[in-house]
Amino acid sequence: MHLVGGQLVRNALALMISSGGTAVLGVVFWGIAAHLATTTVVGRTSAEIAAMMLLANIAQLSFGTLFERFLPIAGRETRRFVTRAYVLCESVALVVSAAYVVSGLSNGFLPAGVHWRVLFVVVVLFWTIFVLQDSALVGLRASRWVPVENIIFAVVKLVLLSALIGVSASQGIFLAWSAPVVLMVIVVNVYLFRWRIPAHELRSAPSERLPSLREISQLAVAQYATFLLAMFTPTIVALIVLERLGAVANAHYYLPALIASGLSMFLWNIATSFIVEASSEPASLHRHAITTMWTGITVLTPCILIGVIFAPQLLSVFGATYALHGTTLLRMLLLSLPGSAVTIFYTSFAWLDKRVWWLAIRQLIITLVYFALVLSLIGHFALAAVGIASLITSGIQGLIFLPVLLRRIQRIDVVVP
Repeated sequence: MHLVGGQLVRNALALMISSGGTAVLGVVFWGIAAHLATTTVVGRTSAEIAAMMLLANIAQLSFGTLFERFLPIAGRETRRFVTRAYVLCESVALVVSAAYVVSGLSNGFLPAGVHWRVLFVVVVLFWTIFVLQDSALVGLRASRWVPVENIIFAVVKLVLLSALIGVSASQGIFLAWSAPVVLMVIVVNVYLFRWRIPAHELRSAPSERLPSLREISQLAVAQYATFLLAMFTPTIVALIVLERLGAVANAHYYLPALIASGLSMFLWNIATSFIVEASSEPASLHRHAITTMWTGITVLTPCILIGVIFAPQLLSVFGATYALHGTTLLRMLLLSLPGSAVTIFYTSFAWLDKRVWWLAIRQLIITLVYFALVLSLIGHFALAAVGIASLITSGIQGLIFLPVLLRRIQRIDVVVP
């Protein structure tokens, strides 16, 4: 009954539809690209797109999470808050992308022409806003538009793919990926600044205001440190697997990790909706907390059961060797998700209570433990070492944070500031 109605559940479902829909259409995009372009071109442009997205994510400076936490209470300062965040993040995006190109780090995948390098920088600028505007929509309780925007983006780039590969065999994939971003940024921000933000400011209570600049800066720095640790962990694990076990084993690691991270993203979608609704309606925190728990259980339980039981069948879609070598890893990664769910829910309360530095410290400690386990076990257990490390670290976090989380829920009468 907890799943019937409610802004929290509707927003969470919208975000999950967005995550799931774009993931499926992304697989279709790369499947078609693999048939239309050479393997060399696919490999090079996929690296180009990955670098572009990495730079844009670095440039957003944690404002995505800050939007989700503080836009509900920004009141009459909403427009100024969003505008200043955009300007700051765009400035950082320009600097880091230009430095990346000038340094020569992009020489392995970018064509030699100056116009292609300028285009790369421009796309990083647009992608930075593209990432931030989703969080702005979520923070302003307009999550229903997030799947619409992202699925339209995914469909348009599919439609453009064949034509743009015909225009440029070497850069057609990148052009098809990038062109819809410009359209989506323009359309969404016209909606935000002309309609959604003014409506939000009109509905806001006169007493609502943002925390001080100093407090927001401290939270941003702490969240940024946490973000960087979480972002680079999968890449470092992939490099460890590649160096110790080889490229084939790395392919067998990548797909189970991708599936498990997709389910983890669903949990983050639910947690994000909880943060927004709890920030918007602090008096209803208990109801939102209970709804969030039941939503997470309802989503996670069947996904884990189906994934564990049918892991070989899921992986066999990609080939018999993936099922043979990746099934055990996938099962262990899925079984580690309940511990992760507890940690994610705890993280939501830490954001509501503005105790984000503790999250950064926790992330650093658990990351070091995780890497130590992988490195010490991989020689004996091979690929299963990654799954064992995930089970141990998620189990430790679950055992530590479950009592803390339950005590916080018992103190639910403490109003969110």
